[in-house]
Amino acid sequence: MLVIFLIFFAGCWFWPGLLGAGPAAPLVSPPPPAEIILPYFRAPDKAILCGEPVPLEDPAVKEDLDREFTITVWNRIQTTMWIKRAHRYFPEIERKIRDHRLPADLKYVVLVESDLRPKARSSAGAQGPWQFMAPTAQRFQLRINDAVDDRMEFTASTDAALRYLKNLYRLFHNWPLALAGYNCGEGRVQKEMAAQGVKNYYYLALPEETERYVYRIIAAKIVCESPERYGFLIPPDQLYPPQDCDEVNFTITREVPVKTLAEACGSYYKAIKRLNPWIKGANLTPGTYHLKIPKGAAPRFKEAYSRGQIG
Repeated sequence: MLVIFLIFFAGCWFWPGLLGAGPAAPLVSPPPPAEIILPYFRAPDKAILCGEPVPLEDPAVKEDLDREFTITVWNRIQTTMWIKRAHRYFPEIERKIRDHRLPADLKYVVLVESDLRPKARSSAGAQGPWQFMAPTAQRFQLRINDAVDDRMEFTASTDAALRYLKNLYRLFHNWPLALAGYNCGEGRVQKEMAAQGVKNYYYLALPEETERYVYRIIAAKIVCESPERYGFLIPPDQLYPPQDCDEVNFTITREVPVKTLAEACGSYYKAIKRLNPWIKGANLTPGTYHLKIPKGAAPRFKEAYSRGQIG
């Protein structure tokens, strides 16, 4: 009790008005907060996805797109990261899309799937930038074993995703339906089309995630094509540059630690893992690999390999 009294008394010594020893400081009302006016961003009245017009004359379709557009515009952190990462990864995706003679808009699928994170993993077990489930990945020759997971190898998984999308388009002859099939499986889309007698994605009842999926892709396209229009004023030097690295192919006949690979090119373990997120653990098992290594390290790596220091 004495301690409490002394603390109280000490406080009064520094605030004499509390015990009537002097006039209390007058209370001053804080200034009113400055008025904040947020801009309103309007979704466009027309939209095209993969060369096909979106039926925005239908009020329900317009509202569904407006929801995803509004979420995309106001999720400032995530959309900013989309734009930054797109500068790194879109050039490679666009080259692959041209090679497959597919619509350029398919690059926006990867934003919705994984936010362009090579190591993204869903609660259902889908992995990598294109979010492949293991059975589908293996259908498209992506390796998955104890040492590696090609779902997280950007080039291989992009090629597999585009081949899968091409197959889906051949099945449905329509890009929104093909994209719905990518999201929930072609079998589910076919089943619902037959049960409902509907062949148009925008009027087909599907799982909620799939009903929103194509609209999210459209919204990503709208915002990322004209980011400045929607308030994303990102300085060019803040965009993530493409990874500048060397690439080597090699075969090993024994298990090799990633640490050994790093030492062979004068680098360190984390740098190799960062460039190659498909490497699951600390070692590579016997096999043939395509490895990204720091820029300029290829001659040193090849010399170490020729001397038998690797594999």
